[in-house]
Amino acid sequence: MEASSVKCVLFAIVALALLTSAASADFYMRSLSVFININRDGSANVEERVTMAINSTQSRDLYDITRSAYSDLATWKDRTGLSEMRHHISRASAEITDIRVLPQAVDFCNSFLGICQASVLIDYRVSASENGSGLVSMAHYKPRTANYSLQQNSLSFEQTKTGDIILPPNTNITISIPQSAQKIYFSTVPANLANEADNFRFDQSANVRYYSGQKRIFTWQGDTLSNFQFTYEIESPLESEVLDFFHASEQAVIILFMGQEGFAAFIIISAIAASIYYFNKLNK
Repeated sequence: MEASSVKCVLFAIVALALLTSAASADFYMRSLSVFININRDGSANVEERVTMAINSTQSRDLYDITRSAYSDLATWKDRTGLSEMRHHISRASAEITDIRVLPQAVDFCNSFLGICQASVLIDYRVSASENGSGLVSMAHYKPRTANYSLQQNSLSFEQTKTGDIILPPNTNITISIPQSAQKIYFSTVPANLANEADNFRFDQSANVRYYSGQKRIFTWQGDTLSNFQFTYEIESPLESEVLDFFHASEQAVIILFMGQEGFAAFIIISAIAASIYYFNKLNK
């Protein structure tokens, strides 16, 4: 066989191998949705949905096999080859626990084009801020008022040197905060507030434009979020402060009696009580 013929055969084998490989794992991301529900203590519950197109019967079979046998991110990222198959809260900035990977059944298929669509849900919990880490920092700058500030470095998206967050196309972030939140500020107005210009007020003392409407769920879509900032405040009612005081006092008493000096404290208090009793008895 001539050298040119051998080269043609080798080329055909390589091309066939490449085509087979592409057909066995042909996934394309269509959209990414990240929903973050921030709790009053600064912790958060997060659900992410990666929606993908599945191109070819072999890829559909691979999806179904993986769905029936695997529920870990590493396997799903490896099998689909999708870089966005991950959690978008950074472990370097926040503690992430209770991760669940929930691949959904295929939504639909176009038999003519040979394309299907499916989604993988990823949900997890982000612990409250501690020692500067966390998704949200919380500071009590007044007795009953806490200031909450989203730490942008905790969001695992591409960021510029000037602090801009770049959301890829077909990507959205939705953040839900408690209904009692006030003095809500965002450096980039959410997409779902585009028609609420009347619900913003300017605070001259703080030189800040606050959102004063009723919505507490905000969405940003694929775009550049310039020097992204998101802050708000929550003021606790007076009754909560009183309850917290009694709870703290109760805990202090429990710690006192359960601690190393608990027995000595019990003896001292008993002696004082006995002294008062006998003193009152003698006076009678």
